[in-house]
Amino acid sequence: MSFPSTIDWDDHWEATDRDGLDEMRAAGERTVDRLERFFDGFPGSLADVGCGPAFMLFEAADRHPDADLYGYDAAESVVRRNRTIAAEREVDGLRFETARLPALDVDRRFDCVTCIATLHYVADVRSALDALYSRVAPGGHLVFNYPNRHTMRMYREDPDTDPERFELVLDGENLLTYEDIEATLSRRPRSFWKAVDEDDWRSIGRVNPCVIVNKPEG
Repeated sequence: MSFPSTIDWDDHWEATDRDGLDEMRAAGERTVDRLERFFDGFPGSLADVGCGPAFMLFEAADRHPDADLYGYDAAESVVRRNRTIAAEREVDGLRFETARLPALDVDRRFDCVTCIATLHYVADVRSALDALYSRVAPGGHLVFNYPNRHTMRMYREDPDTDPERFELVLDGENLLTYEDIEATLSRRPRSFWKAVDEDDWRSIGRVNPCVIVNKPEG
């Protein structure tokens, strides 16, 4: 999910240490918890775009073996690794494919499409939103987080921010607002944090907005 000057994602995942992966695994489990709360169960089909090591998808497959799950990522190495793990665990209904935003060359639709910690690295973020929303089935939902002006300020003030990895956000090139999202998708987003009764959802949503956009039936 990259643009030409972003980091090499294959190298990034090779270099990610165990502590970083453990944090991502815990975050993936929390995402499944939140989706279960929102859907009062779990969607019948779900695609996670920018899935990385796919901790959320593997957790969802364990809890909901009847769900049809897809993971898409730009890094071929992580897609191959995910496929190997899925085969070793004999996980049915979980598939992985290589795909990139903003084009997202995917030929099917899903009850839910998620895109977490990915739009930060996409230059043409509005085209990416269009592509993501086009993969949502009628009556389904798109869930994604994105950088805004508060995210940019936080990254600029953090001395540990990687200037190459977060170049787009630091330069303010791919920031979004609710108004931008509504203008792009012709649907008003609502806070995913609030929808799942996340503690302190206003504070979380200020620097890490995560929204849900439904697609009407028919």
